[in-house]
Amino acid sequence: MLDHYITQEVADNLRRPPGEGGSCLPNACYTDPAWLELENERLFARSWMYAGSLDNIPEAGDIFPTTVGNRPVVLVHGHDGTIRAFHNVCRHRGAILVEHPCRRRRHMTCRYHAWSYGLDGALVQRPHFDGVGRHDRPQAGPGLVEIRLARFHRAIFINLDGEAEPFEDYIAPLARRLAGHDLDALRLAKTLTWEFRANWKLVFENYFDTYHVFAIHPRLDAFATSEGRRGFGSEKKLLHMEAKFDQPETGRGVGLPYYPGLAPGLERLEAAYHLFPSCCYQIWPDQLTVFQVFPLAPDHTIEHLHVFLIGDAASDPEFGEARQGVYDMWDELNREDVNAIEWMQKGRRSPAFEGGVLAPCWDSSHQHFARLVVETMT
Repeated sequence: MLDHYITQEVADNLRRPPGEGGSCLPNACYTDPAWLELENERLFARSWMYAGSLDNIPEAGDIFPTTVGNRPVVLVHGHDGTIRAFHNVCRHRGAILVEHPCRRRRHMTCRYHAWSYGLDGALVQRPHFDGVGRHDRPQAGPGLVEIRLARFHRAIFINLDGEAEPFEDYIAPLARRLAGHDLDALRLAKTLTWEFRANWKLVFENYFDTYHVFAIHPRLDAFATSEGRRGFGSEKKLLHMEAKFDQPETGRGVGLPYYPGLAPGLERLEAAYHLFPSCCYQIWPDQLTVFQVFPLAPDHTIEHLHVFLIGDAASDPEFGEARQGVYDMWDELNREDVNAIEWMQKGRRSPAFEGGVLAPCWDSSHQHFARLVVETMT
């Protein structure tokens, strides 16, 4: 099936360097519904995927439903203190079990026939299972199907098929680069949402495209000048870019507390990372933002941008104006990107484009991303 999309010519062009005939994925990988379904099955299910954070389930009994790779999942904070993930579906007739976040619950109960499950996934009760008034309390029965889970500080990642590499290996390149930041001090302040009439890959590809900054983002271009800008580097499943800025400005290091114990130089660090294929981490001295995408169709993507701030800065009214400055800055940047991302999606309908003519200075990250897509799916 993949050979229909990734022909020998495409595979050869993915291996050639930018500037020497190298290119990226063909148009069908951005426009064909069948390819997106293959991504759900062979890319997202096989990978470590960002699913949420402890801020979504801070206390025992908290439950948070979400979607990963078009599969309904639920994160649970058990009364034993364990964080778990399950496929969010009742084992009886396949109804979605949890539709909305819940707080301080003892059970998860299906609204269809009232089968209930403990927060450890065990089946608790099946009302009227053996006839009216004859309730079943099974000692062992079809409990919820658990999903492999790992944590990186407060972030929660899951692997749907259970076969991805050890999480420690996956996260190591990012963990090493962020070792100087106390990520446990972060708290979720707000989640911002945007909608793109474009493929999910273009949203991420735009993120690690630093070439367009001078043309699309005038405020960012003035803040982080072009002279020191370069393309993203890559290490295994991490795309990375680190740069230093001279002076902070509103939304980027003004009015909010910095990470505690920052080493000299980190208070002027802007760093951007893409954890393939799951999410993007953006670090400033006073914040972390996590970009998470939800592909709805080949040309329709929802993006969540989770803004994490240091400690009380996430909620204290004293920091309200500074927080709003952060939200406004990210909203401005993303709105500037919407048109560009949708221009690329429209261009994927043209036979005159099939993978691109790549610039060696800027586009190696795009080709590395494309290779990772194909390698993971094959």
